[in-house]
Amino acid sequence: MIIWKGDFTSAVSPPGYIAHMSAAAMLALFVSCAGDAVIPPGCGDGVLEGAEACDDGEANSSTLPDACRSDCTLPFCGDGVTDRGEDCDDSNDQGGDGCTPTCLLEDGLLEEEPNDSPAEAQQWNGQVIYGSLAQGDVDCFAVELPGCGAIQAWLGEPCPAPATLALHDPEGSLLAVGAPAEDGCAYLDPEQAPGARFVDEGQWTLCLSPILDAALSSYALEIRVVQPEDASYTIDTEQDPDGDGVPDDCDSDRDGDGVTNEDDNCPDIPNGPDMAALSPSEDGYLRVWLAAGPFAGTESTQDCLPSYDNLLGDDDASVEPSLGQDAGDAVWTVLWSWEDRVDYLEDFATVDAPREIYTAVYVHSEAQRELTLALGPDDGVRAWLNGDLLMEESGCQGTVVDYFSTQATLLAGWNLVLLKVRDQGGEWGIYARFKDDGEPITDLELSLSPDGTWESNQEDSDADGIGDVCDSSP
Repeated sequence: MIIWKGDFTSAVSPPGYIAHMSAAAMLALFVSCAGDAVIPPGCGDGVLEGAEACDDGEANSSTLPDACRSDCTLPFCGDGVTDRGEDCDDSNDQGGDGCTPTCLLEDGLLEEEPNDSPAEAQQWNGQVIYGSLAQGDVDCFAVELPGCGAIQAWLGEPCPAPATLALHDPEGSLLAVGAPAEDGCAYLDPEQAPGARFVDEGQWTLCLSPILDAALSSYALEIRVVQPEDASYTIDTEQDPDGDGVPDDCDSDRDGDGVTNEDDNCPDIPNGPDMAALSPSEDGYLRVWLAAGPFAGTESTQDCLPSYDNLLGDDDASVEPSLGQDAGDAVWTVLWSWEDRVDYLEDFATVDAPREIYTAVYVHSEAQRELTLALGPDDGVRAWLNGDLLMEESGCQGTVVDYFSTQATLLAGWNLVLLKVRDQGGEWGIYARFKDDGEPITDLELSLSPDGTWESNQEDSDADGIGDVCDSSP
């Protein structure tokens, strides 16, 4: 067979041929000389040339896997043929039809319409969700969440367009939103979205929607349900007083003392076998006190200076307080603050101002130390250490950290700190701590007993079912 790839109408003839022969005549000549069918020049002639990516001649095929295609292009994902390295090929770029635009099987839950609202949400079955979003579309999925658990969700890469994930509670209220991260993929993170953690039990709804009504030709949505025992996230002290990473609403042992709430005769103040030794807060504040009061009807000799009345007995400075002991017309009870600022109003706003309260705590030091006692009272204060008067302040001000200070010598062993704080009206509380050269002291042991290290362990002296540490009349 003779193949001539020149110009059939060329004025220059190949050697031995007639110049200016017509194309038809030239083709007839080729046929007569070769005696076989002629393969026209170009794609399919088995010769790689020009813009052709491949040319296997008669082996070219647009239906056989891994073959050079009939238009002399290489096989590719999206050509409708499942080639080597592909799980599938449905020749479209839409997700949710069983085959991803990258020719991988969508081995999971396929999104089904209608699911445009929480009321129409498609039930999630625990698998990756595959789907697509037309312009203006929303896809919602119902997820069963355990009480106090959390939900985490994200779009797998690559992300075809920025989108958001909106979380609705069982009543349909929007509680959390996951916005696109730097890579454009939407991500709902319980650590960053409080509404997605420590949830109420029930069927919650997660809705996916593109930003600015863009379309998502395909997506892979992954959801993770976080069980209560694993749902430990950063939360504030007000929600989690015992600092165990679980808010009170979800905590079976709110005070962290080793006794469950239902069996604890004082579930909000530690008095169980696992309670730690009493100590200052991480910033040195004294937050655990014995308290006696409130006392009303007293008079101040100067501004907000506490009265000189010995309300605890014959001599305030000589008292040795203990839980349940009489304190004049009152009784010593426990005042436990989860905050550095001790708020007297929470438990002692039973009489109108002007009013006064005593607070006391035993402080243990390994050695004698020259320190500073720093107080921030609202309003005036009188302070004793081991029976010695250290401070008298008559100022009428709100609680301010370290507003007043005085030198204090802590003896080796146990020391008694006694405060008398007067309130002329408004707020009522105090900040109190020891410092050394301006640095808070945190290595002290505290006690509510004159006998040394304090242990309560569910004591209920009057057998009224209320533990002594939270009983107004132990």
